[in-house]
Amino acid sequence: MNQVTLILAFSAFALSNIASAKSDEAVAGNQALPSQAMSEIQQIKQQMAEMERRHDAEIAALRNENGDKWLTQQRADEIREVVKDVLADSQTRTSLQGEGVTAGWNKNFFLASPDGNFTLFVTGQIQARQSYNYQSTSSRNPLKVGAATTYPKESSSNEYGTEIRRARIIFTGNVIDPSWTYRVAVAFNQNSLVEGSATTNNSQNSTNGVVLDDAFIRKDFGNGFAVRTGQWKSAYNFEEMASSTSMQFVERTLVNQYFTPKFIAGIELQYETALWRASVNWNDGGGNRNVSGVGSSSTSENNVQWATSGRAELKLAGEWGQFREMMSFRGREDGILIGAAYNWQRGGAGNVPTSAGVSGPIVGNDDGINFSYTADFNLRSNGFSFFAAFLGNSFYSRPDGADAVNSLGAVVQGGFFLSDDIEITARWEWLNVSGGAYSVVSSGNTPIPATSPNALGSALNAQHFSVYTVGANYYISGNRVKLNADVGYVAGAIMFSTGLFNQNIIGADYRTDQNSSATGQVVARIQMQLLF
Repeated sequence: MNQVTLILAFSAFALSNIASAKSDEAVAGNQALPSQAMSEIQQIKQQMAEMERRHDAEIAALRNENGDKWLTQQRADEIREVVKDVLADSQTRTSLQGEGVTAGWNKNFFLASPDGNFTLFVTGQIQARQSYNYQSTSSRNPLKVGAATTYPKESSSNEYGTEIRRARIIFTGNVIDPSWTYRVAVAFNQNSLVEGSATTNNSQNSTNGVVLDDAFIRKDFGNGFAVRTGQWKSAYNFEEMASSTSMQFVERTLVNQYFTPKFIAGIELQYETALWRASVNWNDGGGNRNVSGVGSSSTSENNVQWATSGRAELKLAGEWGQFREMMSFRGREDGILIGAAYNWQRGGAGNVPTSAGVSGPIVGNDDGINFSYTADFNLRSNGFSFFAAFLGNSFYSRPDGADAVNSLGAVVQGGFFLSDDIEITARWEWLNVSGGAYSVVSSGNTPIPATSPNALGSALNAQHFSVYTVGANYYISGNRVKLNADVGYVAGAIMFSTGLFNQNIIGADYRTDQNSSATGQVVARIQMQLLF
């Protein structure tokens, strides 16, 4: 019986009950029900019964005529219920514990538990670059080592090619609860050319592989305090702290390559408020990433005896997030940040390389003390950015009373957006190294002075140069997909191939000049970046 039939039957039943109730009341009150009212009630009952019979007959006829269609609809409804039950059950089986997991895309791919206590974000970076380098003939004269040996092999004034400057995969997230965070960054290294011998030009591609960059655990204790341990990029210089994904130029400065400790491993205490933040750490020294804590030196000494670094920043305007990028897109609010930092480390006793070669030693590990210092200023505004930094290092307390070597550097750069996605940039950098003569110990335990060709490429060589760079950027989708281009000109000679903490200038597409009177090196680069 369908809903209409039920309604009619209920109505008849109600009327019948009303009539019976009225009859009972009449009897109880010795009052006789008028015969006319009883007659009307009987007529209503008869009409309702007739309507019910007609309705039942119509329903039966429809069922007999369309029986297959009725069955099809019924089956469809049943199937829908089964599908709903299966989907609901599958959601409870997406984790081994049956609590479910959330996955998707929110700026980056992620996995997360329903309560957010366990998360995993996966990101990546690709930078494909075309580079060109011009070095004058006089600057690239080959070194003469011995009477008949030419090393390194003679090169061309014009060198160019395509390179994958960076290819990285990064994992971040939290475990247990949001206060326990982690970061693991894996980089795929470029190949390096290795000479077959001093008298031949043959070479082979080598040292290509995967290297660990960041790998740290961080615990937030609340009230601004946090501790992290593992390996991370040193907060010594701001230019290095800013991610390579958000650079205004194709590459960081040579001054940055000279001074930066790059990655360090240790333990760090952090404190942050709405206006200022600071950190201090104890570490294994700049230039020593991915090395063991015991037996990591061929002299059975530690790479460094001790090392510490720290940084403090004061935010005068804006938000902390504004200073994660070097540029400032249109529509951004004003931001001002000033900072200062140090890196102080004592090289391992007796850690003096047996030969310098063209790459030079890791000065930070040499027997002696390196004290690095810096101060910087950042301005962010609506489509305009400005950055300036001053850096210095003193290498002192060297064995045998050798004089201290003092290095000073400066960087000034800025960018202006001509439209929402096109930016023009300009940069000036300066480096000056002066002080005591560089020396290492040869295989015969004889000191080699700075004038020796074997000292080529050392960060301790006396030198003075400036680099002027102009560029333009096209932000196709912010920093996620962008095209960078720049041209740099060197006034003076670049007399180092690796910085104080072993950072190579080849990554910036520059070459070491082979005499102090050289000048005029030119580098042009264009790069496409994609983040995922």
